[in-house]
Amino acid sequence: MPRPRKCRRVCSMPRYNEFTPTQAGGVRKEVVLTVDEYETIRLIDKENFSQEECSAYMNVARTTVQLIYAEARKKIAEAIVDGSTLVIRGGDFHLCEEESSVCCRGQRMHRCYRQEKRKKEESGMKIAIPLDENKKDVCVSFARAPYFMVCDGNEDAVEIIENPAAEAEGGAGLKAAQFVLDSGADTVITVRCGENAGNVFKAAEIKVYKSQVEDARENVKLLKEEKLSELTKFHAGFHGIQ
Repeated sequence: MPRPRKCRRVCSMPRYNEFTPTQAGGVRKEVVLTVDEYETIRLIDKENFSQEECSAYMNVARTTVQLIYAEARKKIAEAIVDGSTLVIRGGDFHLCEEESSVCCRGQRMHRCYRQEKRKKEESGMKIAIPLDENKKDVCVSFARAPYFMVCDGNEDAVEIIENPAAEAEGGAGLKAAQFVLDSGADTVITVRCGENAGNVFKAAEIKVYKSQVEDARENVKLLKEEKLSELTKFHAGFHGIQ
């Protein structure tokens, strides 16, 4: 029986996760660079880590780093030479904890992506929706919503949970996104969403849909009927609100 793969430690989600050539052209091929592959490029090529230092940071063997790094460079070369769109998402990784002695940023966002993805696949759709004070309507602010409703696709299990990021002084978008990830949700329904949270959802392959009506439960029904459109544009945030 093969030994299970270890999740690779990653400092934080990439700030930019899609790169497309500016020249006009037809439909472009998409090359997917995983988050752990991106991390080897960041550490070795930008931060000047040696492969030994990179392996210690990512908590994997040096030979594993060599394989990840080689695959990452191959994908980047393919995107540049062929004019493909390069997208960063997915992979086997967890975001590092502040306690790690080799952490370079100290962000408290720890989650094993591969393990959580497997749980989602086994349990079916799980939806998170930001709620207003009345605990019924969709809140116009994702990050600052007072509550989140978390439910399955059939609404058999519904939880109304206080949003721990609602009163955050800064970084509310990231904190709210982390809360959604920790809830096990694989789908978000919201009026709008900031870039920070949106980048986390893209990398974690969480679908984000735009709500069509005020009532949260009605939006769940519309999603099941495939009447909600996917939210693809994320705003830059303003005055601390996302």
